[in-house]
Amino acid sequence: MNTSANKPKRHFRRWVMALLLAPLIFWYVATPQVSFHFSHKGQGRLGYILNVQHDLSKGEIYPGQTTGGAGHIFPNSQFFMEFDWNNGGTSHCIRVKPKWPKTDVYIGEKGAIDSRTDGKLIEACGPLPK
Repeated sequence: MNTSANKPKRHFRRWVMALLLAPLIFWYVATPQVSFHFSHKGQGRLGYILNVQHDLSKGEIYPGQTTGGAGHIFPNSQFFMEFDWNNGGTSHCIRVKPKWPKTDVYIGEKGAIDSRTDGKLIEACGPLPK
């Protein structure tokens, strides 16, 4: 038997669950994402180190694959996101300024930045911001 007395409890639980999940969903949606795409025509593996404000991740991708990470939702003036990679014995390093919702960085077949990448959002690595 289903009575109307049980309905307010169910609605209350749904609202509480929605209120608990809302900040997590907002944080996930509002955080800018950066994707690094390695050309389908690339040669060999691309070994990389992604440094997001001293949070390091290392890995490798192969031609046609993508890797990436999240920036900060409220970056301060000292925020940085650095991507170092090596392909075919040549090393590269860029610093990315993530823009919401997504920033795409394209790495060409020879391991250099492709012209499809927005040059306003990247710069060559240098000293870390103070």
